[in-house]
Formats: sequence, C-alpha cells, structure tokens
Amino acid sequence: MTATTVLRIWQITDTHCYAEDSSRLIWSPLPVYPNQALQRVLANLEPQAGYAALVISGDLAQEEVAATYQRINSLLAKVSVPVYVLPGNHDDPTLMQAELISPNIHLVQHTQLANWHLLFLDSSRPLHGEGYLSSEQLTDLAHTLSELPANEHALVFLHHHPLPIGSAWMDKLGLQQPEQLWEVLTQFPQVKGVAFGHIHAEFVGSVMNQDNQAIAVYGTPATCVQLTHDQIRLGFKHAKPAWREFTLTTDGQINTQVHYLES
Repeated sequence: MTATTVLRIWQITDTHCYAEDSSRLIWSPLPVYPNQALQRVLANLEPQAGYAALVISGDLAQEEVAATYQRINSLLAKVSVPVYVLPGNHDDPTLMQAELISPNIHLVQHTQLANWHLLFLDSSRPLHGEGYLSSEQLTDLAHTLSELPANEHALVFLHHHPLPIGSAWMDKLGLQQPEQLWEVLTQFPQVKGVAFGHIHAEFVGSVMNQDNQAIAVYGTPATCVQLTHDQIRLGFKHAKPAWREFTLTTDGQINTQVHYLES
C-alpha cells in the first residue's frame, strides 16, 4: 500500500432490535421501530462501494431472545462486506454466538485489514448497565498490541464509553475503572483510535499516549434513537438513524464523519 491508500469501514451501534420488525422501542417516547431503522441504514450503506467492513459495537438487541438474534442474522446476512459484532449491556453473548451464524458475521477479538488492526473488546457484564473489562481481556489486549509492527496501526472498539462525556446520568454507566484500559493502550503508539457506542450521541475526545501523541476517541450515535446529555436525567433528542464512517490511511491517520438519515 502507498501512503495515500485508504481503508474505509462503517460503524453502527445500539440497534436495539426485536424479533418482529413491527415492534416499537419500549423505552422511547418517540416513535422508534428499531428493526426498520436498521434496515434503512443497511439499505443506504449497501450500494456504496469501496468499503472493507461493518462494525456493530453492541446493544444489537432490545429483547434478548433467540428470535431477535435470528432476525438480526437474517438482516446482516445480506451485507456484502464482513460484519464484526461485539456485545453491549443489552446483549446476551451466548445467544449472539449461537444465532449470528451467517458466514459474513464475525464475533472475534481481532482482525487485520491491510496495515490496520481492528480490536474488539467485550465490556458487557450480565445484569449491569455499566461496562467492565476483565483482567484476561486486558492481558490479551496488551499481548496483541505488543506484537504489532511499528508501521501498523490499531483501532479499538468497545460498547461502553472509556472517557466521561459530561453527562450527569450517563457517565455513571460508562466503562468502570477505565484507567486500566488506558494504561494498556497508551503504551503502544500503534493505537490510533478508540470507538464506542452506548451513549446514543456523538462524541469526540482524545487521550495522550506515552509518546505524547493523541489517541482519538469517538462516540457513535445509535441506529435507533439519540439521547441528550445536558440534563440530570435521560432525555430524548431525535430518532434519526445514524452511523459513523471511518477512513483509515496507511500512515496511521483517521478521518471520520457521522451520517444521519431523516427520521
């Protein structure tokens, strides 16, 4: 690859699907039909050429039953690029493994695309809205990063936000003990970015690594409903389905843009 070569991927998150396409999102006062929103986003992405992968960063299900994941599987089976999925706090990882069986769907910790490595962390814990990373995951992450050549790059995905977003209520539900994650990531200059979902909103931040270089941090809005974070409790912004587009260059640059469909 040359210095100008780029790799394009999509991220969607917080689909909150049901078994039935006619089901309305139970906790939203806005009229939101998660399965239909996901189908609209996928229909918009599919005709676009030149993309290498789709990442879905958790909360695939609102109703955590086998039939929901079977419906998600049937929708994602139509996607023409590899689909990488990871659990959120609304998901059942065991059911995900059992039901997301289309050959193009992958539940893995690591994949390499050109000279970029996409790393996927599971921050879910049963019966908990907040996020956790096991010591085993952090050890495995450090080992993977330690083996990356200096001229290769890493983009890390997880569900929960590893930085405070300035929300009185949502920051209680972020990744717990995030300093343990950053202790690992900041050791390795190959780590260029971290992307997450969970907050149903856009977010951009950064953390400096040990070489005083910025690791970009991106929060991606949901495919279903977007939330407000300037109040002391849960608020609803709009129901425009969203996704994030990443353009990754061979020399380690990340360019990104969030897109919305009209609700």
